[in-house]
Amino acid sequence: VMRQLAHKIDLGNPLIDIVGTGGDGRNTFNVSTACSFVVAAAGIKVAKHGNRSVSSRSGSADLLEQAGFILNLSDSQVQNCINQCQLAFLFAPHYHPAMQHARAARQQLGIRTLFNLLGPLINPAQVKRQVVGVFSTNWLKTIATVLANLGSERSLVISSQDGLDEISIAAKSEVVEYRDGNFKQWFISPEDYGLKHSSLDAIIVDSPEQSLHLIQSVLSGDSGPARDIVLLNSAAAIYCAKDGISFDAAIEEARIAIDSGKANLCFNKLRLLTQTLNKESNHE
Repeated sequence: VMRQLAHKIDLGNPLIDIVGTGGDGRNTFNVSTACSFVVAAAGIKVAKHGNRSVSSRSGSADLLEQAGFILNLSDSQVQNCINQCQLAFLFAPHYHPAMQHARAARQQLGIRTLFNLLGPLINPAQVKRQVVGVFSTNWLKTIATVLANLGSERSLVISSQDGLDEISIAAKSEVVEYRDGNFKQWFISPEDYGLKHSSLDAIIVDSPEQSLHLIQSVLSGDSGPARDIVLLNSAAAIYCAKDGISFDAAIEEARIAIDSGKANLCFNKLRLLTQTLNKESNHE
């Protein structure tokens, strides 16, 4: 019903979304948002569906607005972002007006609800490939099955054993992959790919400002736990989006996207583009 009521946008395919349910209670920085820039810089078109915070310290929209991005764009402006930057942010309230009625109640509750699980399933661009992080391993197969039934070509549904809604740097993470009509379960540890097992303490934030600072440090090439978790989760999206690539090769593509400066360039280019498009529409 939510998908039927949504204002849909046709951005063409192939597209991927990288999204978490939120509600894991860990208050880590916006990892999937950071990954969006890395994946786009690796040449993959990303339609990132996101919202303001409801059950965390910083939602993707809070972070992007803090950085100066303009989110309330028309369909043609969003298409322009995809064309020029390989990346667009789809601000959920613009596409799902019916959800506005639940927003106040969700914020008052301040805890995860069924809407946390719904969000990743209702991308208005109807992407065919998705990386979805969920707050509990109990939901992995269910969400993967729902995505398949909704027409997904390939998906990775991920939850870590320490409760993150993404691949963790502090524990093993479980993956249910849907590909070619089949489901496959596998596990990821940072050590498997030459990355350090690290505490989550270094990536916990209290505000969108802190999240933005961490993301900018990662995109600028700084090493550490924040970079490692972005590498792992960006690799998941690259692996999901590209046919015939290994996870090792996907990690290397993510590393190159950051170290070449392309991911940081994507961040700055898209921010400027959204500001320019907004000014142009205000002058019309």
